[in-house]
Amino acid sequence: MKKIDPRVKLLFIVLLTTLAVLAKDVIYLGIILLVSISINLCLKTELLMAIKRLRHFLGVLLFIAIVQSLTIKGGTVLIPIGNIALLSTKGLQFSLEFILRMSIILLSGLIAASTEGREMIDGLLKLKIPYELAFMTSISLRFIPVFSEEFRSRLNAIAMRGIDVKKLSLPKKVKVYAYLISPTISGCIMRSEELAKSMQVRGFRAYPKRTMLRELKMGVVDYLLVILSLLFSAAFLAGMYMHGVLVAF
Repeated sequence: MKKIDPRVKLLFIVLLTTLAVLAKDVIYLGIILLVSISINLCLKTELLMAIKRLRHFLGVLLFIAIVQSLTIKGGTVLIPIGNIALLSTKGLQFSLEFILRMSIILLSGLIAASTEGREMIDGLLKLKIPYELAFMTSISLRFIPVFSEEFRSRLNAIAMRGIDVKKLSLPKKVKVYAYLISPTISGCIMRSEELAKSMQVRGFRAYPKRTMLRELKMGVVDYLLVILSLLFSAAFLAGMYMHGVLVAF
């Protein structure tokens, strides 16, 4: 697919996450999920690699879904324990909706990650976002892999000392991870201080207005994608409203 304007990608993210929050039906959430996957495939994002990296969070998502299923009453009881409904169709539906929403949000994050930081800042500036806020947004996205790298390097240090974390019992594993949090955060803080010094040396905010080397210009394809995405979202909201599956605030 042709390289599209970062403002169009931001529109995709806003529309997908908004529809995911407003929808309260598994079928509609499934459609949004398929659209999210299609957009990621068209943008050639690292979809499979992201799924492999996020597999560690699947257990957490399933745990939250099960807890939500236990707290929601209604429907047909599937797994009873005495007078307690361990699992019901209503609870299962709510837990499935939760998993679909989280998947859509994660896929939307991949769309943002497919854009270079410089282009994302330019796109935010074109939307009249102050440069400081646009720069902070770009830096915050970069610090996610930095935190992961810091944590992974400390896990490797433990492995080099002959400790296999995977073979530890759950209480010991939690204890090891708790010990790693503090030095990981300290390493991230040190990197942020180095970044702040680098920004000061390069004259960050020395002038009230910045000049840009490149000017973003939306082409015919970009405008067409904007129109199609807005029409799809409007039709989707109208369909949910007609079938009564639109979340009411």
